Amino acid sequence: MALTVQTNNAAMTALKNLNANNMAMNKSLNRLSSGFRVNNAADDASGYAVSSKLDAQTQRLKAASLNATQAQAMTKMADAGVNEIQNMVVRLETLATQAASANNAGELGKLDAERIKLESAIDKIAGSTNYNGVSLLDGTAGVTASSTDFLVSEGLSAVSTNGAAASTTFTAYLVEASGTATGTFGAGDKITLTDGTTTQTVAVPTLPTGQSTSTVSFGDLGITLTINSALSGQTTNAANAGTTTAIGTITTSAGSSSSFQVGADNSANNRVTLDLTKSYTTTGLGLTGDLTTQANAQTYIDTAKTALNKLVNQRADLGATQNQVAFIQSNLATSIEQTTASVSSIRDADMAAEMADFTKNKILAQAGTAMLAQANQAAQNVMTLFR
Repeated sequence: MALTVQTNNAAMTALKNLNANNMAMNKSLNRLSSGFRVNNAADDASGYAVSSKLDAQTQRLKAASLNATQAQAMTKMADAGVNEIQNMVVRLETLATQAASANNAGELGKLDAERIKLESAIDKIAGSTNYNGVSLLDGTAGVTASSTDFLVSEGLSAVSTNGAAASTTFTAYLVEASGTATGTFGAGDKITLTDGTTTQTVAVPTLPTGQSTSTVSFGDLGITLTINSALSGQTTNAANAGTTTAIGTITTSAGSSSSFQVGADNSANNRVTLDLTKSYTTTGLGLTGDLTTQANAQTYIDTAKTALNKLVNQRADLGATQNQVAFIQSNLATSIEQTTASVSSIRDADMAAEMADFTKNKILAQAGTAMLAQANQAAQNVMTLFR
């Protein structure tokens, strides 16, 4: 081999190997310090793609598991309320049976007084049992405002429902609180909303201006109106305080079953539905009549039995949903475990193997540095030719 000074092939070879060993050592350091075999797509393109999809699926499954947990809590809360209502209906059956007997003829007033209290308590529990604002037992779950002729240009931006009666038309009015003659709607004036049976009037303390909006809540009717500044242009045609002019109607839809997303994908197989449109109020259960006479009490026995049968059948659906969600939760836990394990098998570093590679690459890097030094010294042999 010719002796040259312009090009040191041995040094170049040693440098190439040294750089390769340093890169391999740095990659081992990266894996050891992060704990991952795949830190970016360049490490393993196909593995990175598969593990990223699996990781996203795991996150969706975790969200679905949380949904299932909340669905379980929701059904348990509903079932707890129904349980108390069932106990009261059984008590009503007992009272009716007592009142239907001649030996209790002198106690009918007391028995009926307890009936009134129990029926009132049933309605209170049915009306107040809710989960995160969703009524569970009064049959209003899933009710929405399906249509309105009270438009944005007339001052209404949106309608929300929470406990509103299904398939009902509500009529809105403006009320001139000041009692002045025809004029524009102003702060302190009122809005009245009625379904023909229940009427509620709410004052508007501050009217929105420009692009802003304000909310007016009618708790007795389960309706909240979002109004805009166009409302201030409405005339009330009021000659005296309390005179009203209808400005529009709002119609609600029938209630619909509640749907819970308990899977990672958008399909019917990944959802569970629960019918919360059943009413457990005295009206919904058909609890009518009284215990003021023996004949009425005899009739009430059948009424209470029918109500109990209806309640028990509806409660069975709640129980079945609880069991269904419980099994789904168990399956979700297994799915999360397996997808997490799959991601781990692709991405996680084998620390023992990586440590062995790091040690090897470190020794090779040290050896490469020494050999590069030797190769650089080799070129100095040319100087012996000039002696």
